Amino acid sequence: MYGQTGRPCDSSGNFLPAGHPAEPLADMRPDDWSPYSSRLEFELADFLFTRSQISAANINELLNLWNTSLLSTGGQPIFRDSSEMYKTIDSTPLGDVQWENFSTSYTGERPTENVPPWMNDTYDIWFQNPKEVIRNMLSRPDFSDDIDYRPFREYESATDSRRWEDFMSGDWAWKQADIISRDTATHGSTFVPIILGSDKTMVSVATGQNDYYPLYLSIGNIRNKVRRAHRNGVVLIAFLAIPHTDKEHASTDAFRRFRRQLFHASLGYILHDLMPGMTEPTVMQFGDGHYRRVIFGLGPYIADYEEQVLLACIVRGWCVKCLAMRQALDTDALYRSREHAEALIEEFDLKNLRDEYGIVGDIIPFTSGFPRVDIYELIAPDILHQIIKGTFKDHLVEWVESYLKAMHGTAKANAILDDIDRRIAAVAPFTGLRRFPEGRHFKQWTGNDSKALMKVYLPAIEGHVPAKIVRTFRALLEFTYLVRHNVITEETLVAIEDAINRFHMHREIFRQSGTVQTFSLPRQHAMKHYPDLIRLFGAPNGLCTSITESKHIDAVKDPYRRTNRNKPLGQMLIINQRLDKLAASRRDFSRQGMLEGSCLTATMQLLSTRG
Repeated sequence: MYGQTGRPCDSSGNFLPAGHPAEPLADMRPDDWSPYSSRLEFELADFLFTRSQISAANINELLNLWNTSLLSTGGQPIFRDSSEMYKTIDSTPLGDVQWENFSTSYTGERPTENVPPWMNDTYDIWFQNPKEVIRNMLSRPDFSDDIDYRPFREYESATDSRRWEDFMSGDWAWKQADIISRDTATHGSTFVPIILGSDKTMVSVATGQNDYYPLYLSIGNIRNKVRRAHRNGVVLIAFLAIPHTDKEHASTDAFRRFRRQLFHASLGYILHDLMPGMTEPTVMQFGDGHYRRVIFGLGPYIADYEEQVLLACIVRGWCVKCLAMRQALDTDALYRSREHAEALIEEFDLKNLRDEYGIVGDIIPFTSGFPRVDIYELIAPDILHQIIKGTFKDHLVEWVESYLKAMHGTAKANAILDDIDRRIAAVAPFTGLRRFPEGRHFKQWTGNDSKALMKVYLPAIEGHVPAKIVRTFRALLEFTYLVRHNVITEETLVAIEDAINRFHMHREIFRQSGTVQTFSLPRQHAMKHYPDLIRLFGAPNGLCTSITESKHIDAVKDPYRRTNRNKPLGQMLIINQRLDKLAASRRDFSRQGMLEGSCLTATMQLLSTRG
């Protein structure tokens, strides 16, 4: 690991002696608000576009009224109209990574007649160059205190026991740095792991095209608190294509295969510019002012189970991490690996691959051409969908209802469930507890709903179900809260493994009672992999899909609502780019102390000095 030390260099890549000062970041004059004419002009543009998010028509109306008020005093208008304001924002060089696109279509064999419509369609993918996005992220001064330049292992000072927190404290980054260091030309570089995440999201149920497929990027060097916070530590870099077809062809093997391969081919194309920088250092400036030689590497991928299946090219119902048989997921099994999968694909036909190993063998994964990448290893833990929405909501809460009906009949079970709802609704107001006036009965469960219900569900079922069911919930709750810790120690890992064992022991009551027939459930099975994943990647709360789902609001849903719904994607791209430019300008002006105090007091002080 000693080769990847994050040693500063000059802009040409020549290493600097220890203690050499960083090159100062370019500063403007205190009165240079370029491309804006003044602080007022910038603050107005930022307020109208970022915070108020009002339409162009309303901006025009507001500016018309404002400019009218200036006529009697001979004042100059800030902006004539929304077009001038947008043009000023667009001319900002900061945060400027242009959107690019490419198109693709089906090129395989076609039937002689009744050609499926999807075979004739063209699919557009829009993306930003990830290398330039990373360059912008590394150069941000506001990240300079929350970035790790090298992998590390951290120990408790009192007990000398290992602890895991941020991504670079995990074993995966350490091992990757060891592999990279075999090439002496990379020594002194900074290893930059690339964290990706993707997930379809719906923006409107009342219009025709209502789903989008965003791809997000972060880097492992920034600390978990930055990735979780709304500080643009996770960046939208692409909108992937979503192939559609009619019902007749939607379930055909050919369409499913094309849909999978389109996903992988798109990711490979978007990321291909990073490949040279995975073996040869690239010089980039960091937020502390220093240049460093950078080596990229594909890191963990944040995804829910459906997306994990697509990424790992496995059959739904199998584990994406290990080789446990689909019908017996909780048996001990070896981990999947790229080398093993490639050997199996060489040896077996497609049917045996699917039936015996759960491998979809006719897809070329996007990782195939990248160095040091094993997609099975890189599937990140997902607390939200595996534990909170999956094991708690979809499994245990539903099992309790089924258990009560199996033991007491429908009528009595409903009466018990009504009392459980009354108990949930009767929870006294308290900081950190959410009220559920109607108990469990709400139309659509969100992740926050499930997390809030977890806090009050255990006492609500006490007395209505056997002690083993209560203990099952208790073990799951303990596991959930332990893996959500910001810092996890060796002692925490022991407690996590104990909670898993108790959960597996006590849940047997559901099988013994006939409530469920099997525990071969991929999301629930994933619990057993958490201790190893924590050792690899640090605390799981830095890689959860709750991060990307939160980003959907800022990057997809809010921009969509600001469009006129006519070919909205192009408008969404422009909106996101303007938001990035305004945010970059605000960071730069703040760094130089140009936004201290209010706009009014700053202007009054300026006028007084001129007077």
